[in-house]
Order: sequence, then C-alpha cells, then structure tokens
Amino acid sequence: MSPSMVLSTAFASIFASKLRSALTLLGVVIGVTSVIALMSIGRGAQDSITSRISAQGAELLFVSLNFAADDAESLTLDDALAIGASPDTHDVELVAPVLSAGNAEISLGATALTTSATGITSEYFPVNGYDLASGRNISPADISARTDVAVLGSNLAANLFPGQEATGQQFSINGRLYTVAGVLEPIGGFTRVDDQVFVPITTAESRLAANTAPGDQLDVSQILVKANDADSIDAAAEQTDAVLRLQHGLDFGSTADFTISNSSGIAETLEETTDVLVLFLGVVGGISLFVGGIGIMNIMLVSVTERTREIGIRRAIGARRLAVLMQFLAEATVLSIGGGLLGLLIGAIITDQFSGVQFLNTTFDAQMSVDIAILAMVVAACIGLVAGIYPAARAAALDPIEALRHE
Repeated sequence: MSPSMVLSTAFASIFASKLRSALTLLGVVIGVTSVIALMSIGRGAQDSITSRISAQGAELLFVSLNFAADDAESLTLDDALAIGASPDTHDVELVAPVLSAGNAEISLGATALTTSATGITSEYFPVNGYDLASGRNISPADISARTDVAVLGSNLAANLFPGQEATGQQFSINGRLYTVAGVLEPIGGFTRVDDQVFVPITTAESRLAANTAPGDQLDVSQILVKANDADSIDAAAEQTDAVLRLQHGLDFGSTADFTISNSSGIAETLEETTDVLVLFLGVVGGISLFVGGIGIMNIMLVSVTERTREIGIRRAIGARRLAVLMQFLAEATVLSIGGGLLGLLIGAIITDQFSGVQFLNTTFDAQMSVDIAILAMVVAACIGLVAGIYPAARAAALDPIEALRHE
C-alpha cells in the first residue's frame, strides 16, 4: 500500500468511530496541554524571579557568614564601617549592613499583623534602588540614638493606615510605640519588601532581635556592598575581601569565614535551580501524556479485536503483514498527532491567559517557546507510535484463516 492509501485508510477507520476516537484524543489533548501550560508558566515564573534579582544591579555584592568555616566569627557593624572607611576600597560606592530581626507583631487599634522586621542604616535603600513615596529615610542620628522610628513597605502602610497618610503617625511593634518616618514606593517581587518594616539597625539589635549583650559588637546578618559600576565589581569584591580578612585576622589564601557573591551569580544559581522546577513541571504534564498513550493502546487493541474478520479478508486477498502493521501504526500516530495539535492550541490559549497575571505585585509573562511546543509534539507522536506498536503487531500476526472464522 502507498503512504497516501495508508493514511486515507487510517482516517476512514478513525472517523468510522467518531465518539471513541474523540475520547481517545482527549487523553493526548490533556497531556500535551499540561506539558505546554505547566512548562510555559514555569518558565515565565523563572524569568520573573531571575530578572527581579538581576534588576538589583550587576554592581551589588552580598557578604554573608560562611558557616562551613572553622571558628567562624560573626559579621559585625564594625566590619561594614571598616569596608566603607578603608582607603583601599576605592571601587566601593556604598556599604549597607543588614540585621534580620525576625517576625514582629505590628498593631494599631483593632489591626494586628505579623511581618518581618529588618534593621538597616541610611545606605540600605540607595544600595537596593528603593525609593521613598513619602517621608524620610533612616538617618545616622536615628542609628546613634536608637530612635523608635520605622520606614514601612507600601502594603504594610496601606493595611495600617488605609486611605491615610502614614508618615508621622504612630503604631506598635511588639507592644512598643514607633513613629512612621517614611513609606516606600511599591517594590513587588518575591522579597516581600512591600510588607516589611524597617527600623534603625541599633534599634533592631536592642529592642527587636535582643540577642546581643550590652557592650558586645553589633552582629549583622548580611552586608551589602555596592561597587561604583558593573565593570569594577570584581575589584570591589577583592578589596572587600582584603578588608574583612584584616578585620577577622585571617591570612590571605586561607579559608575565609565569610562569603562574597554578586547578584548575577545568585541569578545564575537560581536559574539553574528553577530549570529543575520547570523540568519537573514538564514531567508532571508528561505523566498525563503517558496516560493518554495507554488510552490509545487500549482503544487500538479493541479495534483489532473488532476488525479481526476485516484483517482476515485483507490478508486473504493478498495484503501483506507489513501493510496491516502500517495501517494500525498510522491510526495510532494520527490519533496522537491530532490530539497533540489540539493540545498545542489549548496550551497556547492557557499560556496567553496567564501572561500579564499579577501575583505578589509581580507581573508573570508565561512564555510558550518553540522548543516547548516541539518537545510536546515529538513526545506525543512518539507515545502514539509506541502505543500502537503492540496492537499493530498483534493485528499483523493474525492467521488469515482463523481471522476469517472470527465472529
């Protein structure tokens, strides 16, 4: 039989049982739709996360404690001051120590919230590129006097003071009154900055974190270092490393008790991690596609049983086993590819509907790329082909005489 005749015979057999064929297609449609929708949404989320981190700037360094090092010392406020004051750190523009004070109970009248409290200096917002919508930043005077003032994220300010100007008003953190010094512009993203409260780092250390005894050095969670520009990021990292080694009494070349990373490196690491997530989502969708393949095999086996006499007649008038084999393989492949094309269309519609969706103040742009579409279609075709092999081989192996006797 010619290829055109094989295909025409396959289409004729499929359309002869429209309802059964439609139900068989449904499994493949759901599988391909799942693969495309999940992977497209996953890739959109991946790009949103990595771009958000990259947006902090290629000139930003993150200094953290290396817990794997032996006898690791804490990072302190003095370390941050030393980096900023050193004459050797001429490629460093700003230094911002950060103290994560954990969860804090925020209250005002009948409103009670739990959110993250962060101790900062005046350099924190400029380093991260955050702008104030109203009020003022934390000042050096606030740091020195351990003032009870706070800068609120936009969501937190709206929840505490709906429809009001928050700056200058008072609220409670863990039962103690604080005055709102300023409110940030909406930031968005997964950092939840819009829901956080920021206080002077000394205030956080003495009243919120409360884990350092009086007279001890002020320990910090992290130090942010901003280089003059992206081209000087490596030089700034080397200069920061040198200053911190002197501060901690470490030899050059020895294992440091701190780590220095930049935003691009974190973005690359996160992208590798989210690649695994996208792949996992594809596998989840692929399970549905595999189930659809089982449905094709089941229906093809039923078709072989129902058409046993037809197969016997064809063999009796001279049809070869290969012709019978190709016919049933063609039917299975047509079903899988047809379901794949329909699933491709539905997946594209779902992906389009998810594009531009707002979540955590971040706009997701689901991306249905060509490689995802090709992958889904190739897998669908292969599953259909594999699912049709056993039924086709069973049909081709039928004895013509026995097939003619079949009722």
